[in-house]
Amino acid sequence: MRSRYNGDMPPPTPPLEPQKESFGASIGIAIILILMVAGAIYFWDNRQNQKIDAVPYIPGDASTTTFQ
Repeated sequence: MRSRYNGDMPPPTPPLEPQKESFGASIGIAIILILMVAGAIYFWDNRQNQKIDAVPYIPGDASTTTFQ
């Protein structure tokens, strides 16, 4: 007997199970974000240390220094 809608084609197969989502992309993005944050902290800390080290040393002269 010929089907009314699909001619001589076999009946449609049931839908396949939905594919499981892979966490590979999420893990990759998380690793990249962690590395970016770690690099930002490293450069920020390095810049803060340079500001402290960049303060010039100005020795006081004998007129402002008192010894007891």
